Amino acid sequence: MFPEKERVLQKAIDTIEQSLRAQISVEELSAQAGFSQTHFCRLFESAAGLSIGRYISRRRLLHAIWAISRGMSATDAALEYGFDTHAGFYKAFRKEFGCAPSVWLRTHRAARPAKVLLKEGKDMVEKKSILQALRAWGLEHESVSSIYYANTGNKSDNAFWVGDQYVIKCSQSLGKMHRQAQLMQALHRHGLGVAVVPAKDGALVVHEAETDFLLTERQEGDPADALSIMNEPEKARAVGEGLARLHAALKECDPSLCEEEDLEKTLREWALPAAMREMQLDADWARGYMEHFAALYPLLPKQIVHRDPNPDNMLLVGGTVAAFLDFDLSRILPRIFDIAYASTGILVDSFSRIGPEERMAFFDVAKELWRAYDAAAQLTQAEKEALPLMVVAIELICVAAFTGSEKLRQMLEENKLMLRMRLENMDRF
Repeated sequence: MFPEKERVLQKAIDTIEQSLRAQISVEELSAQAGFSQTHFCRLFESAAGLSIGRYISRRRLLHAIWAISRGMSATDAALEYGFDTHAGFYKAFRKEFGCAPSVWLRTHRAARPAKVLLKEGKDMVEKKSILQALRAWGLEHESVSSIYYANTGNKSDNAFWVGDQYVIKCSQSLGKMHRQAQLMQALHRHGLGVAVVPAKDGALVVHEAETDFLLTERQEGDPADALSIMNEPEKARAVGEGLARLHAALKECDPSLCEEEDLEKTLREWALPAAMREMQLDADWARGYMEHFAALYPLLPKQIVHRDPNPDNMLLVGGTVAAFLDFDLSRILPRIFDIAYASTGILVDSFSRIGPEERMAFFDVAKELWRAYDAAAQLTQAEKEALPLMVVAIELICVAAFTGSEKLRQMLEENKLMLRMRLENMDRF
């Protein structure tokens, strides 16, 4: 989410939180935000995954049930948090949480509602909370174990195996799991996504301990092997073909599910200047690059994209992509973003395991992947011209994002090397 929109919507969320005991007017909130009511409601729902009315009701219910757990009578809590009657509170609670307040309190430990923050990255969850959430699916007695990514060995902070059949995903970022559930359902219908498992009450997303949980079936298949693709670039064709099928399916999804990202603005105002400072890039090169990118950008077809199609987020069966995972970052962007990102991700995940000469195979991998996509989905001339520039754009964003973080120092240095390698060999594309 762009910083200005995030700031405006965060202010609206803060205003709602301060006004739960009073009447909350959508008209006043939209005026405060500086948008029409229609536009404001659309922006809010896109960020929160809930309509503004349902969001306000949920926050009131969470505060009321916390007050009841602390000894306040149900009637007083209902009136305190904006419900006209106890009956109205009871009906709203049952609709939202699938049971009566008294039943919920017997099976849940109410927690003080935490401040809602739109900033992403608030995704680490305790296993105790996961086990509590799994009661909604009747799986609380199943084992929960960590997921390690095949290509990097890194442990996922927000996805876990549940027994042998399921995966549970968790997020405290508002609306993320709701959007992901809808996208995954759509892709499953096209044979490209894992099945979302509804809870016993039919809900796709379960809210527990200020966290949203999404349960999916465990998909058959193995992650794309980045090192194998670098050794045999022709294997990248399967990735290109899979991305073409993915984009065809995503094109049929409701575009209001995802926010549009202005990549040209991101590059011009943030990523390119930050990378220039970090790497002392030539100012004339930067000016020429940005002019070229800006001239092509309006010509690039845009739609919902995955935005993170790294090798571990693609499962292959028999040499064909059978499913894409993790739509946490999905946005509306030029479709070639995913094509450029996928080829870049193959190099990133194999970079530390191969030498400088072997890394040059990246250019063959990229060309195989792009040709396969083009054969299936026909790239425009502007897209073909822009693809090498998009690869550079992704590296510039990574360098800018990793700069200044001691934790990400190694990733920063690797991305700087990759960026220089690409800039010195642009003729290989």
